[in-house]
Amino acid sequence: MKNISNTFSGLAKVAILSAAFLGFAASEAEAQFDMSLEYNSRYVWRGFDFGSSPSLMPEVTFAFGGLEIGAWAAYATNGNPDGSEINFFAGYTFETSAGDFSLHVTDYMFPDDPVSFLKSDFHFIEVGLSYETALSENTSLGLSTNIFVHNDDDNSMYHEVSITQALEDYELALFSGFTTGESEAYETTQFSFINVGATLSREVMLTSNTPLGVSASLITNPYAERMFFVFGASIGF
Repeated sequence: MKNISNTFSGLAKVAILSAAFLGFAASEAEAQFDMSLEYNSRYVWRGFDFGSSPSLMPEVTFAFGGLEIGAWAAYATNGNPDGSEINFFAGYTFETSAGDFSLHVTDYMFPDDPVSFLKSDFHFIEVGLSYETALSENTSLGLSTNIFVHNDDDNSMYHEVSITQALEDYELALFSGFTTGESEAYETTQFSFINVGATLSREVMLTSNTPLGVSASLITNPYAERMFFVFGASIGF
C-alpha cells in the first residue's frame, strides 16, 4: 500500500464526524475502554504478507453505544519496516431486526515511511460498510465492502463474504475476499479473488477479566497464487 499515489476525498471526514455525532447522541450507553495485545506468526492482510515475520499487534478501543473508536498497530518482530503499521479507526453500528449495519473509517499509516505524519501523503483513508445477520442459532453471515478514498488513484475496492459457525468449544469462519478491477494497492488488473480461507478460533478466560483468544488460519491469495498458515494468540486487559 505504500506505493499507491495521491488523491483526496472529504468523504472520510464526513463519515468520522457522522459516526461521532451518532455515538454521543446515545442517551443510555455505558462507555468502555479495552486493551489487547495479539501475536501472529505472520501479519497477513487481505491475502498479502506484510513483513515476512511474526508480528505483535497492540490495540486500544473506546466504545460508547454503537460508536467505537480506537488505535491499532503491527510491528514485525524481525524489525522489517514493511511490517510496521499504525491505524486509527472509527465506526458506528446500527442494530436492527434485520441484522447489524456498520459504517467505519480507517486511517492507515506506516511509521517507516519517510513522509512526515503531518503530511497528507502519509495517510491512506478507507471507508467501509458491513452487514452481519444470523442465519440460524449458531450460524451468521457477514458482508462488507471497502474503498480507499484518499491516497489511492485507483480508489481500490475490496469486498468480502463470510460465514461463521459456532461449534461446541470453537468458532469456524469461512471467508472469501475479492477486488472488482484494476488496483495497484492489491496488485490486480481485473476482478480477482485475493483473500480466501478459513479460521478456527476459541476463547478461554485466564481470569474473570482476562480473556485469551487463540486462532489458526489457512489463507490463500488465488490471484497471486500464495498460501499462508497463520497461528494467532490475543490477550485482553
